[in-house]
Parts: sequence; structure tokens; C-alpha cells
Amino acid sequence: MERYGIEWEQKGTHEKHLSVLDYKKQERAEEIEQLESKIIDKQTEFETLSKRIQNFDKGTDSLSQMQNALENAPEYQLSEPQGFMTAKSYKSKVVEPLIKRLKSLIKTLMVRCFQAIDDYQRLNQTNASLYRSNEKLKNHNKQLTSDNNRLREEIKDYKLLRKVFGSKQIDSLLEQARQSKQRGTRFRNKENER
Repeated sequence: MERYGIEWEQKGTHEKHLSVLDYKKQERAEEIEQLESKIIDKQTEFETLSKRIQNFDKGTDSLSQMQNALENAPEYQLSEPQGFMTAKSYKSKVVEPLIKRLKSLIKTLMVRCFQAIDDYQRLNQTNASLYRSNEKLKNHNKQLTSDNNRLREEIKDYKLLRKVFGSKQIDSLLEQARQSKQRGTRFRNKENER
């Protein structure tokens, strides 16, 4: 391995050596776990979409019922005047109550419409906030990933130094560096006290 520049990386784990078949089984088990988590995510997404479709269907049914009631329900229809009824009495007994019912219905619909608009705007603001938060987390994740990669490279260098110079010598150098740093910190603290 040294001839080809391949380094043996010791992970510090004490796992038993696996046969090829056992290793493949282990890898497949990990893949299955990942796929199961993806399935759970997709099931959650499917349930959310199903609920949205059901709500849309309920809304469509409610709208159809409302339209049918407006077109066919007797309380929203203008009835024929009774024989020898004056226009004034027809207006006060038939037309005005119908107009009141229609106004009441329109008010109810307007309130629901404004509530829906308000809900939409609040959800839109929440969504925008979550989007910004997600973008910040993505950037933070990228930074952590680059830090992690940089630290892995430093660990490789550190392991190489341990391999070349020996663990005892590296440990003693680290201890000397720590003591030197502590002395410097104490000296600065004393200077600050004066």
C-alpha cells in the first residue's frame, strides 16, 4: 500500500471483519433504512395532498350546493304575486324579505371570503419566513460541511504526523504547546490586573 501511496486509515472502531456477503447485507440494510425514511416522507406528503384534495372537493361541493340553493330554493326565489295584490304590498311582503335574505347571504359569503384572504396572507407570510429560515440553514449547512471537510484534511495530516513521528513524541509536543499557551494566558491575565 505504501508503494502506491495508499494510507491505512484507522477509524478507532472495533468492528469485526465481515465477509463480502455480510458486508453487502449490512450495506443493503442501511439502504433499506434510508429508503424507508424516504417512504415515510412521501407518505406524509401524500396524506397532506389528499387532505388538500378533500378540502377542495368539500369546497366545490359546498359551492355547488350554494349555487343550487340560489337557483332552486324557494326562500331565494321571487314568487308570483297573488291575485289582486298591489305593488306596494308585493314589495313589502315578498321582495323586501327576499332582498334581506340575499343581503344576509352575501354578508356571510363576504365574511368567509375575507377570512380566507386573511388566512392566505398569514400562511404566505409564514411560508416566506420558513423559506428565509431554510435558506439560512442551507448556508449554515454549507459552511459546516466545508469546515468538516477542512477538519478531515487536518486530521489526515495529524494522523500522518503520528505515524511518522510516533504517538509519544506528538503527545509530548501537544502537552508542551498546551502548557505554553496556559503560561501565556496567565501572563496576559496578570498584565491586565495591573
